[in-house]
Amino acid sequence: MLNALFKRHSAPLVVFVQRPMTIKSDADLNIQMKLFNDKKQFKKTLELFDEHKEKYIGTLSSFTITQALKACAQIGDLQSGSTIHRHISSRLSNDHYILASLIHLYMQCSDVARAESLFGMSKKKRKQCYVDNNLPEKAIDLFNEIEYPDDVNRIILFNACAQLKTKEALDLVKKTSKQIPKSFYSNPRLLTSLLDALMKCGDVAHAESLFYSSKQKVLPMYGAIMKGYVENDLAQKTIELFNELKNPTDVNKILLNQMKLDDIQSSIPIYLSAIKAVSQIGDYSKAQSIFKQIPDSLLVESKIRSALIDLWGKVGSVDEAKLIFDKIRQPNIIQYTAMVNSYGLNGMGMQAIALFHQIPREFLHEATYVCALNACSHSGLVGEARLIFKNIEMKTMRIYSTMIDCLSRASAFEQAQELIDEYERNHSPESTMYS
Repeated sequence: MLNALFKRHSAPLVVFVQRPMTIKSDADLNIQMKLFNDKKQFKKTLELFDEHKEKYIGTLSSFTITQALKACAQIGDLQSGSTIHRHISSRLSNDHYILASLIHLYMQCSDVARAESLFGMSKKKRKQCYVDNNLPEKAIDLFNEIEYPDDVNRIILFNACAQLKTKEALDLVKKTSKQIPKSFYSNPRLLTSLLDALMKCGDVAHAESLFYSSKQKVLPMYGAIMKGYVENDLAQKTIELFNELKNPTDVNKILLNQMKLDDIQSSIPIYLSAIKAVSQIGDYSKAQSIFKQIPDSLLVESKIRSALIDLWGKVGSVDEAKLIFDKIRQPNIIQYTAMVNSYGLNGMGMQAIALFHQIPREFLHEATYVCALNACSHSGLVGEARLIFKNIEMKTMRIYSTMIDCLSRASAFEQAQELIDEYERNHSPESTMYS
């Protein structure tokens, strides 16, 4: 938002001067402006709008501004509309109503170039919203409507394809990347999103080729590749790349210095991927090595703590996991779940259940229930598992499968079959319940 009042402009359009208040509230102002517009008294709308410019522009409602822009469009007052546009430009990315009103204004006044520019901005915002809300197909459909996409459009497309993780998404990523000029290699954000999409769609070889051919690597690119290795069950490659990055050669000195200088946002994905890779391998000595290399400034980061609790549990060091967990003043559900799982993996079912019952009920979700039931399963705590299962309101396929496994381990085959029958009354059979 702007922090100053509108100042008087030399142009005779919207003159911001202080006049006696004739409208008591914003609601009254909105009603009166709409009334003028409905009566086609558009100049009066703008005069009234002008009278209230002694306020900070940020306090005016979206409705007030759209009514003023509507009046400008109706009488072809491009100059007044442009002035309003200048002063509320910071609000456009978050207000579709104002954006739509401006596009309409410029089209009405035959300023097609500015209308198209705003329309492109609107599409970018919509595409990003689709991706943020896990609607990648809609983002891709919108991308296909754009004749000349820019780097921002392509980044959003790659992010959408990364969510889909399908062969069709991979084909679209490859097709789009081939159409980009070679100069795109100078845009690290674009290259990082492309690497991430290729990795998530399973084309490790293509991603590696692109990564190693890049002459100017940045930390997010390393993060995308390392995370991709973990997701494609190539943990050892993640460790090798981490060691390469930490090796102070001339090539990596700048990146290494960035990590040492606490470039936190860029460094977190690097360390997270290394931690998760060691978790997959399950090597205690590697876990110790990675842990010693994590800067103190990152050890307080929530995601790092969650990953470390999981790591120590998977390499059999529950005490280390608990040490980290106990330092967290208010654990989140990921940290609670990781600690419950650590207990369960190491045959400490009673401790897992005790901690599970400390978790606020509103925090509980599928993964937490699964870890608690698994802990019961590995420790033979069938009674506790039954009680937990009974109190779960939304029983998913994974929850059913875990409970069935628990009963089967305890040789309660009839009860396990009863649960399978119960699940299949409303769902298709799942092979995991029979394995």
